[in-house]
Amino acid sequence: MTNITITINEDNIGKLVVEKIAAAMAREYTGESIDAKYGIRKGVEQAVKDYVYSRKDEIIKKCVDRASTELVKKGLPKLIERMGDSNA
Repeated sequence: MTNITITINEDNIGKLVVEKIAAAMAREYTGESIDAKYGIRKGVEQAVKDYVYSRKDEIIKKCVDRASTELVKKGLPKLIERMGDSNA
């Protein structure tokens, strides 16, 4: 049976960890990274805008339907309550 002994220098591990973290942070803030994030954000923004405009009539109809439903559910009872209070 063969035994293998490994000696680990904790100072070297600490230095390696700090170097890896610094390298990762440097990569995150490079011009290419910033440009890529900006490009992705603008691309998503444009895609959402295009989608909303392409389905504008359907979205407006859904909004009006939902508003009408909420008005009947919440607004009508309040209107009836106020009408009853003013007649008393």
